[in-house]
Amino acid sequence: MKKFLALTLVAALAATVATGCGKSDGNNASGAGGDSGEKVELVWLSQGVGEDSWEGITAPILDKYNENGKVTVKGEFYSFNDLFDVIEVKIASGSKDYDVISVDSPMVASYANRGMLAPLDEYFSDEEKAEFAEAGLEAGIWDGKLYAPPENTSTQVLWYNTALLEEAGITVPENDTTNRLTWEQVAEMATQAKQKLDPDGTQGIYGIEWQQVSRVYQMNALPNSMGGLNIGEDGFTVEGVINDDAWVKACTWYQDLVNAKVAPQGITADETGDYFYSGKIVFYQGGTWTASNCDAKGMTTYAFCPSPAFEGYEDKVATATGSWQFGVNAASTHIDESAEFVKWFTLGEGNDMWLEANGDVPSRIEKLDEIINDPDAPGYLKIGAEEAKTTAFPRALTPGFNEYQTILGNAWEDIRNG
Repeated sequence: MKKFLALTLVAALAATVATGCGKSDGNNASGAGGDSGEKVELVWLSQGVGEDSWEGITAPILDKYNENGKVTVKGEFYSFNDLFDVIEVKIASGSKDYDVISVDSPMVASYANRGMLAPLDEYFSDEEKAEFAEAGLEAGIWDGKLYAPPENTSTQVLWYNTALLEEAGITVPENDTTNRLTWEQVAEMATQAKQKLDPDGTQGIYGIEWQQVSRVYQMNALPNSMGGLNIGEDGFTVEGVINDDAWVKACTWYQDLVNAKVAPQGITADETGDYFYSGKIVFYQGGTWTASNCDAKGMTTYAFCPSPAFEGYEDKVATATGSWQFGVNAASTHIDESAEFVKWFTLGEGNDMWLEANGDVPSRIEKLDEIINDPDAPGYLKIGAEEAKTTAFPRALTPGFNEYQTILGNAWEDIRNG
């Protein structure tokens, strides 16, 4: 624990120096061709190359938008990692080559703080902002201004292997979002299952694992579920935040599971799925997309329930969330038109088409309610939609997020390695 506390101080120093520089000068005109009657072509910088990815999925959506004939949008797609490089090279240098930018939600504060994104409050009324679930909207705000509304979001569900639990003679108690399992109950069941199924550790079976182990996206939800914050309100302070009682208790609880060999060491976030799908993990905290992955891998013995609560903190449940937001390049010469496209893709017909094609969890309350009230919607999506409205907890809203996630990710990895 002393090592963990020392790491928090290192994180504090790194976050402190990760300050932004340079603000938009506000002189970027909208090159609207409205009065002149000129046609405008916008370039959307995004991720997901190929017909089976965003490039292919969004093609009919862009075709629909481009039917207006006056303002057309062309997508330019890169791999996930390359997108961040292009943003840092092109957008950060003030390039006007791109108008609309797909922004990974934890990067909004960094880009906004460096003047790379145009504020969009004048294009979204308070009533329109209220159409978004709180966590998704909050992730798009920096320094009190809306820079990037969400296009969709993500939520978490507790998955478990019914065959392993049956073999271990364990029954999961009835539960729902109004009467959740506790993490203590889950840990006890996971421990019992481990002892029954693999007492000497020769079968490689574990009682519990997190889909994105050692990543702040998912692991921070543990201290968040005890009332802990991710960062101070100023977006930079970590001293007294990530080393408070909530963090110490949650990290100790997790480390105890690893020390007891109920949760594994050594398995990376990229590997956890294969362990669960192949019957080596009993309880698995993961996103709503896990069901389709199970089906694709031929796993049929899985079930799910809402994310647990810690005993005594039932009103503090926090679930990992966040996905993609839409921003407008502050250097664009077509800010008005870009903002209108962003609005169409986040609140309008474009968003309806995107959700239908991609199957992501919506950020719009109206669409979340549709899932909750749809008798034919999968149960895990119903849970996810409810969590998106009530327990979703954004990642640290800080311009220094890259430094933050690197240091805290290393801390989570050190915790599980003793």
